[in-house]
Amino acid sequence: MAAQAPLITTEELRCHVTRAIQHSTDLIADLQALAGAFEGLVPELREATESERWAELTRITALDAALPDVLTAVVETLADVLAGLTSTDGGQGWLGHQRARLDAGEDATAA
Repeated sequence: MAAQAPLITTEELRCHVTRAIQHSTDLIADLQALAGAFEGLVPELREATESERWAELTRITALDAALPDVLTAVVETLADVLAGLTSTDGGQGWLGHQRARLDAGEDATAA
């Protein structure tokens, strides 16, 4: 039988979610800066608008153009999780609410 991971406290889980939010937010900023960083390699980007730079960057690097929007949605979802994980009930209220919504047939990504 495989060893089970030790249980973590609600506060430790909140810290983990907070770190994931920060990493995602940092990645969004890095991706936004990346388009500008390619100006040295692709001189025509110097005169391009931000959206034109992003479009060209995603084209030449095969990045998904929607990636910043997807990451923003991840941050928003994790923020909702963080708000629901209270120490007073060990996160059980949030978990019960989420499971009830899913059992009722709601989309897992619905607000």
